[in-house]
Amino acid sequence: MSLPTPASPDWPDRLASLAGVITSLALGCIALSLRLPPPAAPAATNPALPAGSALVSCGVEPAGYWRGRISGSATLSLDWTGNGLACAGNARPDGRGLRLFFAGHPPGSDQRLVIVLGIAAPVGELAGHEWPASLTVIDEASSSFFHGTAGRCFTQVTGVTPLGTAGRSFRVAGELYCAGALGAVNGEQAITLGDSRYAGRVDLEGP
Repeated sequence: MSLPTPASPDWPDRLASLAGVITSLALGCIALSLRLPPPAAPAATNPALPAGSALVSCGVEPAGYWRGRISGSATLSLDWTGNGLACAGNARPDGRGLRLFFAGHPPGSDQRLVIVLGIAAPVGELAGHEWPASLTVIDEASSSFFHGTAGRCFTQVTGVTPLGTAGRSFRVAGELYCAGALGAVNGEQAITLGDSRYAGRVDLEGP
């Protein structure tokens, strides 16, 4: 089952101003071991959307998860955990906060959804606070991007736990809610996320 499919999108016109968003998401998809097809033209006119690949375990203990609902022309209940969830996380390219990536299969689909959660806060300040969050949902089945800027959604981070002894990898858990719909970057459709709960990981570079 896929999310709403945009009606006859004009790729060059609709996505030319979104090259930065596409580039940022592409970097995150590499972190999730998603294959990106080689572009035949510059990204602004022919953006590379994530292609399907084998799921990679979330690799945190207790197990990572994403639980929530997505509504639109289709209603999806997501309950991803264990081997049914891929997750990753890193610092934003601009250095302002973190990004968490979650990917899994909607019920009855062999294509994945990728959820990208951006939080403008360092890992040491996350726990116990509510933060504005940017949110992007990528539907591989229809090659659709849905995006909401920070302030449309908010996350309450309930726990940050170091993974291992190096102190550069963390399990991050929290709750997410959005005040409105997320519009399609490449179409006229929109989706709405119900309150969601998540636990994923962040891996930071450096000593």
